Amino acid sequence: MSVAVASPDMINRVETLKRDHGRLRVLLIACDGASPLELPGLLRQLHDVFGPHQRAKEQLYDVVVAACQESKDATSLTLLNIFRTNLTVMSNAVLGFFSHVDSDPERLRQRFRTVSAALRSLMDTEEKSVFPLCLRQQTRMKQPAQALRIQTLSTPSWQAGGR
Repeated sequence: MSVAVASPDMINRVETLKRDHGRLRVLLIACDGASPLELPGLLRQLHDVFGPHQRAKEQLYDVVVAACQESKDATSLTLLNIFRTNLTVMSNAVLGFFSHVDSDPERLRQRFRTVSAALRSLMDTEEKSVFPLCLRQQTRMKQPAQALRIQTLSTPSWQAGGR
């Protein structure tokens, strides 16, 4: 019996995004402990990792939303659209923060704490809910063909005396 698995491409995408989350978390921790002089440079590094990560994540969402539409999986599609809306709102807020870095060290630190908490929450939600949903959706797209193959191989043929 075959077990349906997500495509290697989908697994690679999700694993790459999880590694990016690790890098983002390391930078967030570094920013948490940074001096007022170090913080702007670390925020530039954080921005440099966040931008490409965000674009890759948007591409992942697009692929999985298209798969949900193709498979007519309304429940997953609704969930992904909610997550995608949240992703868009949060990303725009984070990008806005990066594009308008406050020159006052205390206000910058306060704004960073808010952005940091939002980013951490977003990453946690993605790892606990979105990424597994993406992998499951990719698996579902492959299951009908595998189920047919299993049925064909395990069901006796008419010529062999089966019904």
